[in-house]
Amino acid sequence: MQTSLRGKDMVTTQEWTKEELTTVLDEADRLKAEFARGDLSHYDTLTGQSLFMLFYNTSTRTRNSFEAGITQLGGYPHVMTPDQLQLEHGESARETGKVLSRYGHGFAVRVLGAAVDFEYPRGTELVREYQAGCDVPVYNMQCDTYHPCQTLADLQTVREKKGSIEDTNFVISYAYAPEIRRPVSVPHSSILGFTKLGANVTLAHPEGIDLDPTIVEQAEENAADAGVDFTVEHDMARAFKDADVVYPKHWVSTKVAERGREAEKEIHDANTDWICDESMLANARRDAIYMHCLPAKRGYEATDAVMDGPQSVIYDQAENRLHAQKALLALTMGGRGW
Repeated sequence: MQTSLRGKDMVTTQEWTKEELTTVLDEADRLKAEFARGDLSHYDTLTGQSLFMLFYNTSTRTRNSFEAGITQLGGYPHVMTPDQLQLEHGESARETGKVLSRYGHGFAVRVLGAAVDFEYPRGTELVREYQAGCDVPVYNMQCDTYHPCQTLADLQTVREKKGSIEDTNFVISYAYAPEIRRPVSVPHSSILGFTKLGANVTLAHPEGIDLDPTIVEQAEENAADAGVDFTVEHDMARAFKDADVVYPKHWVSTKVAERGREAEKEIHDANTDWICDESMLANARRDAIYMHCLPAKRGYEATDAVMDGPQSVIYDQAENRLHAQKALLALTMGGRGW
């Protein structure tokens, strides 16, 4: 176990070692077991500590899992939106982070550029600006480039459902949805986190709906370091072959600003057949699990039969947001026993 995590930021899993990430997962499993049996022994871990949470975008799982998590550890969540601060009056993100970190013990921010009219990767740049001002741990609750806490929960889910992450065949695939502008942060963090922890990763998407090449290169390096495979595939059925885990998710290419909305729409509209239905899922192994970070566009990204079927683990996955984030907060904010 890596125990020297106090004060460490979580902006991307890429800045953490395999040992450090495994420590979080081990602690998440312990906290989940305590939660299931009603054991309240960890509820004073962060007594008297405050977590400032800034949301540029609305949220269901991220907000509530963080808010419940800090509360269940004995701390207090301060939930804010930008209009409640002085950002519109010229105070910078760096200044805001510096002030708020004088008042509490952790700072978390969610900013997806597309939702607030920033072009990729402005949301990520803003997270880094807050980080530069903060003197307490900073948690990325999702930005244009990364969604590390979702990936922590996904790693925990695969480990508990498959027994191990190492040598698991994990497929993160594009899936069609009517909206054009949906972020790449989940597939980015998926290919980084799962290669780092030793899974064989297949990234599947139509031609032209690429991820950020810098992130893909980092995933390739992770895979080489771990001695596992990283493959890019442009056929969904081929990608699903022999998969232990399938994760079909809609996203838009990072090149949307470069190509323009009309060109992007043409590519987007040409790929309505990228859907996970029962026949597509049958290409994976018989005991494969279906994952999605939610919310999903039912009938587009996946059918009801898949989402509500016996291979779906989407609600276990959603629950693990709570446990993985509690572990992250406990280990980095440095409460009792850590």
